[in-house]
Amino acid sequence: MRIGIAALSALLVAAGAAWWWLDGAAGGPAPAPGAAPSGQGAGPAFQGSSDFATFAARGAKLDGEPASWRGTEPDGELRVDDHGDLVVTEGVRRRFDYFLSALGEEDLNVLRGRVAAHLDTVLPPRAARQAWDLFERYTGYRAALRELESPDNDTAALRRSLEERQGLRRRWFDAAAREAFFGFRDRYDRFALDRRAVLEDPSLSAAEKAARVEELEAGLPPDVREMVAASRRPVSVATEVARLREQGASEARVYQLRERELGAEAAERLADLDRRRAEWQRRYDEYREQRRAILDSGLAPADRDAQVEALRARLFDERERRRVEALDRIR
Repeated sequence: MRIGIAALSALLVAAGAAWWWLDGAAGGPAPAPGAAPSGQGAGPAFQGSSDFATFAARGAKLDGEPASWRGTEPDGELRVDDHGDLVVTEGVRRRFDYFLSALGEEDLNVLRGRVAAHLDTVLPPRAARQAWDLFERYTGYRAALRELESPDNDTAALRRSLEERQGLRRRWFDAAAREAFFGFRDRYDRFALDRRAVLEDPSLSAAEKAARVEELEAGLPPDVREMVAASRRPVSVATEVARLREQGASEARVYQLRERELGAEAAERLADLDRRRAEWQRRYDEYREQRRAILDSGLAPADRDAQVEALRARLFDERERRRVEALDRIR
């Protein structure tokens, strides 16, 4: 999961987009009743909210589930230590995000009931109430994020945005929860901003930029350095695959490379994608040949267009036809 989040973070930074999507503020919930900033001393320990039992009872009576959850399992993890206290990890935030992903299908208070009932079922009482308190803080934090202005598409504005979000986190969570929920993401975001600043510096030559980026990467914690390397691996593998194919390598050799560098599951997905692309190209080449014959046939324009449309309908489904029509306009 960390890889997915960090890779997305890098893409958003590169595009200059706001980070609200990663923190869940876009379309996020309204402030949860009873959830309020708790200062530096805030922590996972339950603060005495009387709502937990009420919401757990309501949630236990709910029938069915949101359509988007069907066929899925809750993401993340909920664990307790030897003393029966909640172990606060990134997996706890992912479990919260799973439930909040159904906002829009269901009202926030309905989802609060589902969360409370879930916590009451899978955790012992003390840890369940600790998790509920943390969930209430998290929904309040997400709502507060919506009040921040979206940054402009420049490095300085994005850096200020990161600092503003970190300031909010200090109001809503203690240090342990901040590290568990956002620590890895923040370290990656800071690196991405520092790298972007280097690459945008007009006073540096290409060689100097490469050296500065290398220095930044060398100073990264091991988990972030691993993520940076992993984010580059698909590009380097694609380059190597292109080189192998230019040399006439077999598809078995290509598969071996992908399996070694990306894993068996990714290699199989890419092989399937190659097969589907090849099949598409075969049908499209057939279509182009037959279309050219129709256009050169001397038919009246209306008859010619009707035959081309019939040819598209025979060879392609509706989604593919839109793509073919777009290609026809530029070729």
